[in-house]
Amino acid sequence: MKKKKKSQIAVSAETSKPNPTSDLPGELIPSQPPHFPSKFNQSIKQPGALICVKIFRATDRIDLIAKKIINEETPKDYQAVSVNFQWANKDVFTRSEKLLQWFCSKISWELKLENTLAEFGQGGKPGNTKCTNYFETYLLPKIQTTLVLVLYNVELILEHQAIADNFFGLLRSWHESCANKDSWKKLRFVIVHSQDIITNPPLNVAVFIEFAEPEAGE
Repeated sequence: MKKKKKSQIAVSAETSKPNPTSDLPGELIPSQPPHFPSKFNQSIKQPGALICVKIFRATDRIDLIAKKIINEETPKDYQAVSVNFQWANKDVFTRSEKLLQWFCSKISWELKLENTLAEFGQGGKPGNTKCTNYFETYLLPKIQTTLVLVLYNVELILEHQAIADNFFGLLRSWHESCANKDSWKKLRFVIVHSQDIITNPPLNVAVFIEFAEPEAGE
């Protein structure tokens, strides 16, 4: 048996069963989402947490896992919202600034806050600076409790390497900001993915949890 890195843990997913009501022939949908390990529950309580949860599309519906994280795995006194990158138009992935603008707008809408991002773009500030200022001086101060952002279908970003490096690098910088800025300590990130992103340099500081693919016949 191969040894796992300290920041990575593998968990067996439950066997999937065919869903007779599925619109897709042969689609496998789990009877219920897999059980999350205590490693996840411990990690999400850490200030600035950055957690990557890897699943297998053949056995786990990614939206089902995201909902389970929000409804069951997030502490009840936290506020959690999801960002599904399938909601974004294709042109959002053509430039980093477009992606960050969509990201900020989507989170504002999920939090039922007015989108004031345009006010942070004065002076021709770069997209990363504008987005960071928006979170630090507007979004986070509006939230009275810990905020968990559950991001999924991030594979759409990974199709554009330069944009992916910039976006995940920004998440990492926010994760590291909690060491010296109290405002960032209330933020948590959970990235649900099916492709292998453990080697992506900006994310190599994350806690990785992997749901192992069931053996044949399980």
